[in-house]
Amino acid sequence: MRAALATDVLQPLHDALDELSRAVEGEDHDLTQCLMDAYDQQVRAYLDEHDARIDAGSLRGLIARQQQLSIRMAARRDEAATHITADRRAVRASLAYLRAESLT
Repeated sequence: MRAALATDVLQPLHDALDELSRAVEGEDHDLTQCLMDAYDQQVRAYLDEHDARIDAGSLRGLIARQQQLSIRMAARRDEAATHITADRRAVRASLAYLRAESLT
């Protein structure tokens, strides 16, 4: 019974993670930031309200989902960085070709 109650109490946090995940997958960076801030506040409020009654087992699933989302976000960040670096190289190469062409 207690585990079921804990799961019900955690459901809004799981729902918030679902919404955050959709924003990340949709590459809506502004919405992602807002949702991350809201999720952080929800978690803090949950911990403040349920401090003495927190069931570690119920939190494991939530924490695992947070970690999976963090890993996906880091992968997307790294992918974006790779694209930015490639774009910068392409621009530098184009400029070099244009300079070389103007010398002839």
